[in-house]
Amino acid sequence: MILINVLILLPHLSTIIATKTEDSLEHVIAEVGKDNLSPGKYLEKFKGVDPKKYLARVGDVGIVLDIKNYSGIELVDPVIYVHAGYKDEKYGHPHNLGGTQQEVFLYHNKKRLHRRSAGSISWMITKDGKSILENESKVSRLHFMWDLPKYYCNPETVNTVSVGFHSHDKAKITEKLQYRYYDLHLKRARGFAHHNHFLARVNISRGCLPSVLLQFASSKKDYKSDQVACSIVDKFNPLDEDFSLLSILLLSAGVLMGVVVLIGGLLQVRRRRCKGRDSIYRSSVKGDRNS
Repeated sequence: MILINVLILLPHLSTIIATKTEDSLEHVIAEVGKDNLSPGKYLEKFKGVDPKKYLARVGDVGIVLDIKNYSGIELVDPVIYVHAGYKDEKYGHPHNLGGTQQEVFLYHNKKRLHRRSAGSISWMITKDGKSILENESKVSRLHFMWDLPKYYCNPETVNTVSVGFHSHDKAKITEKLQYRYYDLHLKRARGFAHHNHFLARVNISRGCLPSVLLQFASSKKDYKSDQVACSIVDKFNPLDEDFSLLSILLLSAGVLMGVVVLIGGLLQVRRRRCKGRDSIYRSSVKGDRNS
């Protein structure tokens, strides 16, 4: 019965932790300033013009990917897989993104019949030009996936985006491998991801020309932007972003074992008390006791 209750509580605990890590992302964004980011080379070219207006001229199904890096980490070595549609000729070639920088990328169907827009992009995560290693041979990459399911314009179309962190060999990944992550995220889309102090969130609006907002940050002071004056002090927190599902299970198992030990101790005490009572014999004659 206790085990059943623990299993019932696990999803609620996971929800609490997910909420806490999203709060950590909001905290970092507030530190940097929501719009206190330098523009990338594509965004600079728009010079205050809404990229969606340009997108509407070149495609009738497509996205404006607005990526905001609130960390001091560089996103480099981009790899893109276009599953449907096309990269915009001017603004569709992903490039490196510096710390505390904002950039836009555009993908669409070129207004062609029976064409939609879908694909995935990944960037390697680096600091000061050096890869942030998972171990001696693995590096971390930020993955983003988008999928617009309709071939025609429908303002109520529900679109799909996903974000995640994955480990890769140091060697450059291929477009073929990038396709696998498009397929993986399409099947298991996530709007928020956290791993090794990295935080990322993505959302998309409805319709045929939706905006996509991809936010990336880090809660670790060593990975924060130099413009952030106050950093969060690193300390153990059972609701921190590194508190994985495995940690949740281990904690739950520990709590369960503690409860079992406590119940076992109480049962032993009760058994001893009952045994003590049974050792006393009471006869029908008043005052007669066993010796």
